[in-house]
Amino acid sequence: MLQPFSLLQRFSVKLPSTKTSLTRKTLRNMTLRVAGVVLISTGVSYFHVISNLEVQTKKQLEKYITERGQRESAIFKLAQDNLIFLQQQILEQIKQPSNRDFAAEFDRVHFRWSDGTVRNAPQAQPISAFDTAQYPTTYISRDSQMDATLKRVFMTGYNLVQAYGPAWSVRFPDTYFNTPQKNSVLYWKGVPLNLKGPPDFDLTKEEFFYIADPAHNPTRKPAWTGVYRDPNVNIWMVSAIVPVYDGDRFLGTTGHDIVLTDLMEQTIKNRLPGTYNLIFRGDGRLIAHPDYMDKIEQAQGQLKISSINDSHVQKIWQLAQNQTRSVIENSQNNEFLAIARLAGPDWYFVTVYPKSLLSGAAFDTARFVLAAGALALLVEVILLFSVLQQQVAKPLQNLTVASDQLTNGNFEINLDVTRQDELGRLANSFNSMASQLKTSFTQLEQANAELEQRVTERTTELQNTVKELHRTQAQMIQSEKMSALGQMVAGVAHEINNPINFIHGNLSYVTNYSQDLLELIQLYQEYLLSPPQEIEERLSEIDLDFLAEDLNKILQSMANGTGRVREIVLSLRNFSRLDEADCKIVDIHEGIDSTIMIVQHRLNATNERPEIIIIKDYDSLPQTECYAGELNQALMNVLANAIDALEASSTPIITIRTQAIDGAIIIAIADNGAGMTEAVRSRIFDPFFTTKPVGKGTGLGLFISYQIITQRHGGKLYCNSGVGEGSEFVIEIPLRQR
Repeated sequence: MLQPFSLLQRFSVKLPSTKTSLTRKTLRNMTLRVAGVVLISTGVSYFHVISNLEVQTKKQLEKYITERGQRESAIFKLAQDNLIFLQQQILEQIKQPSNRDFAAEFDRVHFRWSDGTVRNAPQAQPISAFDTAQYPTTYISRDSQMDATLKRVFMTGYNLVQAYGPAWSVRFPDTYFNTPQKNSVLYWKGVPLNLKGPPDFDLTKEEFFYIADPAHNPTRKPAWTGVYRDPNVNIWMVSAIVPVYDGDRFLGTTGHDIVLTDLMEQTIKNRLPGTYNLIFRGDGRLIAHPDYMDKIEQAQGQLKISSINDSHVQKIWQLAQNQTRSVIENSQNNEFLAIARLAGPDWYFVTVYPKSLLSGAAFDTARFVLAAGALALLVEVILLFSVLQQQVAKPLQNLTVASDQLTNGNFEINLDVTRQDELGRLANSFNSMASQLKTSFTQLEQANAELEQRVTERTTELQNTVKELHRTQAQMIQSEKMSALGQMVAGVAHEINNPINFIHGNLSYVTNYSQDLLELIQLYQEYLLSPPQEIEERLSEIDLDFLAEDLNKILQSMANGTGRVREIVLSLRNFSRLDEADCKIVDIHEGIDSTIMIVQHRLNATNERPEIIIIKDYDSLPQTECYAGELNQALMNVLANAIDALEASSTPIITIRTQAIDGAIIIAIADNGAGMTEAVRSRIFDPFFTTKPVGKGTGLGLFISYQIITQRHGGKLYCNSGVGEGSEFVIEIPLRQR
């Protein structure tokens, strides 16, 4: 019989010398891997931050440019409204019968000067003595033949300018009414301009008049001059002009001059940090730009963008004219352009936002992530080294010494077996092995038998573990599918929501604009009792009454359609709840309704059955604390199971009942399908159990729902069913999670 010592020597294998420390090798491998993760995280953080910043910046720019455009447009809209009001007042007073002797009034307030002109102040009176705060000044050309009709028109304009000019002078320096006979009435507090004008002044050749005359403005719409520096007060201005017609007779124009000093200064100074603003007309005339204010002043407001040889400004002009959104991207110059078209003078207000502002912020974030990752890596390496040294290196060194002793026949081994880990168990096994060798080699067969038994048990345990792993893997795959579905649903909802909101928000404006146009056409029909033959034929072709009625119906249908899409999008977002992975207070009914909306297409009628009717028996529920996304997943699985059970039903009905009892929420989903046998009902929550054909079910839906309700929420999920009685799934969860 071989002695234990000789047998051990025969089968022992001498351990090779270790040239590289296991601790250092492990540290080096872990450091390289963690460093790679830190670098990847830094890169991902940079691109993620800059992407989010671009989205947020576009939203902020859109809001900013909309508000800025409305603010800057206010003065122009007010000027246009004032002049249209003045135009209407002139026409109303001219058309109304009057016993006033306008010719006498004209002669009473006017005086002929030695230069042949007529003005509303004696020539001998000093101009400085004229009360410009109360009265407008007038100028009657020496070429003008003023009959009674012209005097009435002129005095009507005179009286109205005198009435409204002082009030409007708070916002506008002057108000005037000019006629094609070269006559003018002007209210300008402190500036008696018409008393200073030369005798041969022909206002009909000035831009502020001829842009609104019949030859230049056949559409009779309000017109705007170019920007100019007024020589009388030496300030930048633009003139708003509204033509006045009595039928087809051109009576003259009403006008305001608008001071642009504040607008131009605020355009340059009032800007977002790191950005700049500019203004230009639709015809390419530059009005304000921080780099070209001197050239604009030298050109007297007539500076063309095409003449300054600046490709960047020319690119902005081209993009702004073709814009379809308020915020666009100028990829050529790596910037965003926020564009607002000012109401009235056909001006574009543009804010230029360089993308470098975003990359700087993203780089700072990425640098912080890198620094934090490097610091965390250093701390992890130090801690890992300490742990490996104390918990692995020293025990392995003791084990190596004990192995050498055993090889040399020294069975007096006493390794530390108090550790409750793999090394502790290994030390215990090593001690046991040495003790057995020392006590009796004859126990080897018994040890072999015990070893075989352990191997068998371990094999059985491993087989059970493999089965559990397969089940867990399938569950994780299903969860990942639902997570991916939630992400896709949230993404689709987000992408649909922006254009639908844009369309839905603009439908009201389209409705108002169409109503305005139809009302304008009706006014034309009322006042143009005998339109040309071509218009009559066109009205007959388009059937205006039918068009007006049908247009309203179409716009209402569009509003209903976009409203429906918005409801669907809201349901998709509520169902996905990707931003609510934590436990939160939610409305259970909102989650149920969102889930119903998700499976709405499955409720429609098919070739095998009619439409499934959903009956909601909702109780008044308090706000409930739960994991909303997971609860929605469980609800969808149960609801989908109920729909499957009704595929062959002739009167399919699903009843959803909710109730709050004793600090718990109860959700019952019942169908009137064929029901289940007791054998099937007892296994429906088992993993991989399904009664559906191969390829139509995994047997995980109800199992996952059971895990979500019982383990995640600490609640209950059970089923009541019988053959021919339908099935009812009942979910109970507490109002508050512990």
